[in-house]
Amino acid sequence: MADRKTVTRQTLIGEKGIALIERRCLEMGHLFHPRRVDHGIDGHIDLVEPGSGAVLNLTLLVQSKAQDRRFSGETDDAFHYVCDQRDLDHWLSGNSPVILVFSHPESDEAWWTEVKAAFPDAVSRAKRVVHIDKHTQRFDRDAAQALLHLAVPRTAGLYMRPAPITEVLTTNLLPVTEMPPTVHLAPAAFTDYRAAGAALHAQGQRASGWILRDGLVLSFHKLRDSPLRVLCAGDPERHETVEWAGSDDLDTQHRFAGLLSRTVQGSYPDLRWHKARKHMHFRATSRLGPRKAGKGPGSRGRTVFGPHASKSDPQRVGFYHHAALRTRFRRLDGVWYCQLEPDYCFTTDGHTEHPYADRLLAGIKRLDRHPAVRGWTCVWANYLNQEADLFTDPRPVQFGELATMTVDRGIDDRWWGPAPLGATTEDDQHSSADRQESLDTVLAAADTDPQDLLSLLQDGASEGDPGAPRRRSPGNKARSAGRRTSRREGTNSARRGQ
Repeated sequence: MADRKTVTRQTLIGEKGIALIERRCLEMGHLFHPRRVDHGIDGHIDLVEPGSGAVLNLTLLVQSKAQDRRFSGETDDAFHYVCDQRDLDHWLSGNSPVILVFSHPESDEAWWTEVKAAFPDAVSRAKRVVHIDKHTQRFDRDAAQALLHLAVPRTAGLYMRPAPITEVLTTNLLPVTEMPPTVHLAPAAFTDYRAAGAALHAQGQRASGWILRDGLVLSFHKLRDSPLRVLCAGDPERHETVEWAGSDDLDTQHRFAGLLSRTVQGSYPDLRWHKARKHMHFRATSRLGPRKAGKGPGSRGRTVFGPHASKSDPQRVGFYHHAALRTRFRRLDGVWYCQLEPDYCFTTDGHTEHPYADRLLAGIKRLDRHPAVRGWTCVWANYLNQEADLFTDPRPVQFGELATMTVDRGIDDRWWGPAPLGATTEDDQHSSADRQESLDTVLAAADTDPQDLLSLLQDGASEGDPGAPRRRSPGNKARSAGRRTSRREGTNSARRGQ
């Protein structure tokens, strides 16, 4: 038989590798276009926006490395590949990102890496070796989001720098600006707060702003000539506050933070300490009517206590809400701050905790957004640093304005979205759906309208605020990734946690 042209085995492997890349790109939702003339680039990927299907005019170049034998040093976990110098120079010289796709077409396996990430410096480029982790660098459907991100960094192709944005970030840290000059301590006659409180009550006295710690009773108030004398088992001592406030001893810092916390808790008659919840919340008004507070910089004030009508009987009160606050005192760069964490409390009569309080709290936590956190943080900051009036004694611990910081970079808040699917397991997703269904069921059993929860978040918020919370359907439970809020060009804001 006359000699005929044949297709080599390596050609078939190469074509199968290209076909595998095209199939995986389609599974991701992107489009792969092979090149018929190969000079170090086998094709390119047109990136497509998830959900909308919009073609983004963002391109990744692709070089395929397909083999039917094992790559160098290949194990079940990893392998490496030595690049040709000319190929490497070619891939690094362009203005578009280049990815390498390594595959075993016969076993339908593929892995990938981005060239500029694999060779970030001169040392790695001189070695020309790519290391692949077979578990974390699989080229499959889960790589779709990572390919989209390659079009963002300035080191990964053509980059147009955005216009500079200056942001002023307002934290939830309230600086302590003034505190009593001395700390008083003495050996404690009691080891627990219940017994100590009973001893004060037996003397017909009430006192706040003291703590029991390590066999001592501590207070900013004088112990020798005050109702607290009954708590002392020995002679009181007196120490300068600056020594405690500036101490590097962790035990001393913890004692001082506890003393600050107890002192603040007892300095606001309108607030009540909830031992089980470990927060302060506003007391009920005498006639159980609504009360508004917290008006000041960054806030128009909000309803900090109020009734909510029953869903089935609007003439009956279903529950009362109390604005609540968790605090933590901490020292940063030599300054003591009160960290504010807004919370909520629900009662049936202004005093007794609602039987569905946990569910109501879980529901409102799922619905809140940046504007709600920002608003409540400002409310509490304004309330805590308000000036004493004629009917109020000067507070021993006083605060300034919320701490801020200016940064020379800005992030468009619209970029914040739900966590990627790969970040949660299938069991977690089912659990989330079960919790949402359970919440709706419990709210119905509690005869509570979900809009009542939303009203706590929207109260005092600007009607035009794009971040105002809205009721979400059970199928749309995506939360914002993080609690970042900002102030652009002079607009107030707050961030939770710091």
